[in-house]
Amino acid sequence: MARKSNDWHDEPAAMQSPFGMLAQLKKTSDTDAPSAPTAVQTTSTAVLPKVKSTRIERAQRSGKTVTVVSFQGNPTDEAKQSWLKMAKTKLGVGGSVEDDHVILQGDQRERLCSISEK
Repeated sequence: MARKSNDWHDEPAAMQSPFGMLAQLKKTSDTDAPSAPTAVQTTSTAVLPKVKSTRIERAQRSGKTVTVVSFQGNPTDEAKQSWLKMAKTKLGVGGSVEDDHVILQGDQRERLCSISEK
């Protein structure tokens, strides 16, 4: 049986290693690829509504305490949702929008005062 010749000695060093081949492909793909699109900052058009009052409730919630937040005027649903997202992020609690109020889990009255002052 004839011995096979080692053809890979004649190939360039980049082709002898699979990682060298990947590096070669990366170099060619970087030059061919169009520039990456820049991230567009989307600013929320909703202005955060002003808080009118906060109170706690336990009724009809299986004994769990929630904070009910009311707003001045009649803010849009989008404004209430953006305020809720801000409050949930800063306070680290759950919450939802119900009718004209925002409901936050737990007694958050003092913490709400501290974040609304900032």
